[in-house]
Amino acid sequence: MKVVIAGEHPFAAEVGKLCRNAGHDTKMYLVEDFMDAVDSGYIMTDLEDVDVAIELHNESQNAKQELLMWLSKSLSMDCLVLTSAIATSTTQAATWMPNQHRVVGFGVMPPIATGGVVEVAAGLNTSNDSMIWAKEFWEGLGMLPITVQDCAGLVRARSISSYINEAIGAYAEGSASIQEIDQIMKISPEAPYGPLAWADYIGLDAILGILKGLHDERGEDRYRPNPLLRRMVLSGRLGRKTGEGFYRYKQ
Repeated sequence: MKVVIAGEHPFAAEVGKLCRNAGHDTKMYLVEDFMDAVDSGYIMTDLEDVDVAIELHNESQNAKQELLMWLSKSLSMDCLVLTSAIATSTTQAATWMPNQHRVVGFGVMPPIATGGVVEVAAGLNTSNDSMIWAKEFWEGLGMLPITVQDCAGLVRARSISSYINEAIGAYAEGSASIQEIDQIMKISPEAPYGPLAWADYIGLDAILGILKGLHDERGEDRYRPNPLLRRMVLSGRLGRKTGEGFYRYKQ
């Protein structure tokens, strides 16, 4: 099966690895590389005969819209489109593409591993056939698809982002150090990281995008991004991918 992935790190890289391990002919682009490829014109060849397109951008709604619109210009009308529904709903993302029936939302949060859970959500115009195909595709990657109601953030991203936002608030108020907060709030020995280290791994810009999407859709103050998170993103301290977030990393 021919698969194209466009999104941000680490989401795109981790889903791309699952696709390659499953034997799919996989082409992966980071968003900025995809836009450069659009400008150069050679992206058209890579999108020919694609069976499944996976969009994994969560940082900017405007960039997500542009990405989906460019994909829709080149993909076949029969291509299944899987769109990350953790900063915008499936229904909203589908409005930026023709043939809304082929668009299925999903939700994953890094680290993404074989055997994990992927949330799957139908938009208002998603067809049953597309939902069946999406579930079969994720199962083929070794994932467990669970159907959830369509909304920005779905279940896991909404919960994790709120957890991280609350931890950032505790740090901003001086309740404890970064290391102490991560030690205190690590949910269990099996949890991958404490909340601030997890935010660095996911990307602070992605966390901000998810919270903004939740706040825009629901209008509830509990989803309002902490001012410190906004300032860190503005300053370019995005976590591991830039070498500095709440922690410093060797590049």
